[in-house]
Amino acid sequence: MNKSNFEKYVVRKPILAETGVKWGLPELGVLDLKFFLRYGGPLKEADTMIEYSWVVKDGAFGVTEDKPPHKHSCNEIFWFLGTNPDNPDDLGAEVEFWMGEGQDTEVIKLNSSGVIFVPGGILHLPVFFKHVKRPVLWTVLGLNIGETLKQTQKYPVRGI
Repeated sequence: MNKSNFEKYVVRKPILAETGVKWGLPELGVLDLKFFLRYGGPLKEADTMIEYSWVVKDGAFGVTEDKPPHKHSCNEIFWFLGTNPDNPDDLGAEVEFWMGEGQDTEVIKLNSSGVIFVPGGILHLPVFFKHVKRPVLWTVLGLNIGETLKQTQKYPVRGI
């Protein structure tokens, strides 16, 4: 078999999240994120971050001092995908996603599969998963991240 010229562009298994980082509060359900691409990880030239988690019970993310609400200059896409093969729109849970700051803060609610685009410079998080009836696939895509995640501005925890 010939060696592939393009194997260097393939990530074949996820990488576990940073060790020692608290991703959620145990009483709210800890969500562990895994990633395929991230700054400093494989395929640096892709300039993209891809994280994901299977949400199987009520939980929260962005509610700890380690991973609080924040903003950075890169765009992100948050994708919430239900796993009902008979009805792909059925999220199987309720999601509350916080965006904005001060009087401009909004809580976006989803109960069907959907995507939330967060432009660079917009404060976002926490995200709460409520009434989880079946697994939800949650994916975060960071676009053109470069060194932007190193310059993330953290804000106080909110929503709890």
